[in-house]
Amino acid sequence: MLSRVLFPTDLSFYSKAIVGYLPDFKEIGVREIGILFVVNTSKISTVSGGIDIEKYIESETREAEKHLPEIVNIIEQYGIKAEVIKPFPVGDPVNEILRFSEDYDMIAIGSRGRGIIKEIFLGSISEGVVRKAKIPVFVFKFKTDGMTCTKCHPHLFERVLVAYDFSKHSEKALRYAKYVVEKSKGKLYVLHVPEDHKELEVEGAEMIIKKGVPAKVVLEVADEIDATSIFMGSRGLNPLKSIILGSTSDVVLRRSKVPVFVCREVED
Repeated sequence: MLSRVLFPTDLSFYSKAIVGYLPDFKEIGVREIGILFVVNTSKISTVSGGIDIEKYIESETREAEKHLPEIVNIIEQYGIKAEVIKPFPVGDPVNEILRFSEDYDMIAIGSRGRGIIKEIFLGSISEGVVRKAKIPVFVFKFKTDGMTCTKCHPHLFERVLVAYDFSKHSEKALRYAKYVVEKSKGKLYVLHVPEDHKELEVEGAEMIIKKGVPAKVVLEVADEIDATSIFMGSRGLNPLKSIILGSTSDVVLRRSKVPVFVCREVED
């Protein structure tokens, strides 16, 4: 179900810290990880006085060639096959990640990176991928002092919180959550913020019914139960509409202290 994972990395310590979750990946049946480094040219000016693009590409390629073998070695120590995707694509990271994701079951991506220009509004690479990906995206959060990153909890799937609202995308998130909890022997919590009187019961899960603003309630409950990860769906709103209105998944992705697994349902 989640045997092949695409791991985009920009070589920042935020993205490289994802390897700390390899034991959790192994536990749920991940067998292969594709490592994708994109030479990010989307923010580079080509006008006079700007960056020399050819030299920039050469420099980024050298850095990737230098550091990626270390990541491969760490992954393979856990008995997981690791493959660096080559040649390194050049362009917009979001577009390239989406293009290479078609042969994978999940994208595992860090929530921050080292872009040339800091992203504005919600437009980080990870959130751009979440908005457009056709496969689940696991956005990883870390405890950080600005120089190093550590896992939020020792075990990623020890206490999994699912935000459930009877929609197709939340049904999908629940199926994935059940799968990882069964594999890892973790505990499943299902949260429903009611807007009607539908009854909700999930076998093997602790049910939580709580009224309020959905995103706020999800974050509050995550803190209350000391959740180790959050699973939820996303309607896949177009970027402009999402920035203006702010979907539940957007808000949770921004503010969650723990990794967030998002299943997107594409809108026509």
